[in-house]
Amino acid sequence: MNPSCFRKLGPSIALVVAILSPAAISQADAPMPNPEFPDNNPLLPEQDTLGKFLFWEEQMSHDNTMSCGTCHIHENGGSDPRSNVATHPGPDNVFGTDDDINASPGVRLIDFSTNTLLTSGAHGSAPQSTDRKSPPTVNAGLFTEVFWDGRAGQVFTDPQTGLVEIAYGGALESQAVGPPLSDVEMSAGGRTWDDVVAKLAVVTPMALAEDIPVEMQDFMSANPTYGDMFEAVYGTPEITSKRVAFAIANYERTLVSDGSPLDDFLKGVTPDLGPFQAGFDLFQGSANCAACHVMPRTMDDDFHNLAVRPDAEDMGRMNHTGDPLDIAKFKTPMVRNAALRVPLMHNGSIDTITDLIEFYNDGGGDFNEGNLDPNIVPLSLTDQEKQDLIDFIEVGMTDSRLVNNVHPFTRPTLRSELAPLNVNYGVASMNGSGGFASIYTNGPANRGNENFVIGLADAGGGLPAQLMLSFVQDLSGAPYPDPRYDVNINIGVGALFLKFPTVTSAGGQASFNLPIPGDAILAGFEFYGQWFVADVASPLLGDIFGTDGLKIQIL
Repeated sequence: MNPSCFRKLGPSIALVVAILSPAAISQADAPMPNPEFPDNNPLLPEQDTLGKFLFWEEQMSHDNTMSCGTCHIHENGGSDPRSNVATHPGPDNVFGTDDDINASPGVRLIDFSTNTLLTSGAHGSAPQSTDRKSPPTVNAGLFTEVFWDGRAGQVFTDPQTGLVEIAYGGALESQAVGPPLSDVEMSAGGRTWDDVVAKLAVVTPMALAEDIPVEMQDFMSANPTYGDMFEAVYGTPEITSKRVAFAIANYERTLVSDGSPLDDFLKGVTPDLGPFQAGFDLFQGSANCAACHVMPRTMDDDFHNLAVRPDAEDMGRMNHTGDPLDIAKFKTPMVRNAALRVPLMHNGSIDTITDLIEFYNDGGGDFNEGNLDPNIVPLSLTDQEKQDLIDFIEVGMTDSRLVNNVHPFTRPTLRSELAPLNVNYGVASMNGSGGFASIYTNGPANRGNENFVIGLADAGGGLPAQLMLSFVQDLSGAPYPDPRYDVNINIGVGALFLKFPTVTSAGGQASFNLPIPGDAILAGFEFYGQWFVADVASPLLGDIFGTDGLKIQIL
């Protein structure tokens, strides 16, 4: 900490800085702590394994496309690798402007009661996105409040019963019950926890995933259904929101990252930090990092305004507390594994660790509106000091077990990480009044999926449309079944098994819910689909055009 800032912060802060100075830190008595388990949710035998299943289970989502883990990948420090591109248009609801947010893609907007695909603002018919970057689940058990604004607090209330089940220490349980009902993250409008647990009772665990870790395979061999798993952990097969939250939270409490070179030093395994010592000394001293990123956890469990963006774009913690002093304050993240989590900040606006150091060296962001944290001041670091900090953060604070999926960071490969089962082929016959109309699905057509939907987008509003499904494809360009029309045909019209006539919505969208039977004989079966739209704006003979084809494979 530089002398002028030292005087500003006063004697109490001076005492803290003195205590945390490199000379005062003991390698032996300051290792990374383990999270505490709430009194009402002690870790039960195999409960963390059950939580691991639920955390990585894509069938927890309405459309089988999202798990908790989809946005919290271990190799990315427990955050989302997909946030390298802007996925949310920001407050102006327009993509390609300065307020865009590098966040996490979620689910397509859908009405739960009808399984109808809808449009969602700038996202249109595409998957929606969260409006903040996913904070890491790794080491999340060491925070007293979670989410960027801390809205998941100490008290956990069971959403099914309304009863307070944890009075203190239940932040992870409180967080765990949110995304499964969010119509942006994992759910559909109108879905309840009763619906979530009813689905878990009938699906086959990890039916969509591959590369299941050994400990999960062993548990599933002994307990082949989720009912069996819940009975093994809790004594009865009943699946409830409380039990789901308890298991996921306690799994997350096992995700402790304490295997970096920094940890070897703090545990006394190594006498010093070797090539990272200079960066460590700067972190603890003149670079002022330790003012908020307190060793050994590298965070203060508090909230700060760094002027990353204008306050009005995201009021941060004030949205939760209502306190004007909390305007645009966000939770202090751990610096541990930050190199794996880039881009950084609540909106993913800082691309690299180098950019992060420059941000702090300049005294924070360009949007100081009076609530800037007093610890944020220009640092005047030399180029060598900047590089020493970068090396310490990128290598000295990174746990290689995350990158290499070493226990406890083993995980399955998600369906969303594999080659898509449903692929477009052929060509559309012509653009219509809505632009380039397209056919798509809301997720995998796995056996037993009652929520599988085939959609039409950008066709022009209020137009007659028809979905045709066939047992075979056709790339010959044969005419539409009615000889009056000259339309590219991408499906075998002689092998049709379904025709679905409808009218497009005002936004030019239509959808058809096709429940997939659970019969084993359907595994690997393929079928083909194409939408046809009557549109006077189409220059084709007969004013009708078709989308490209879609090959759908049943899993």
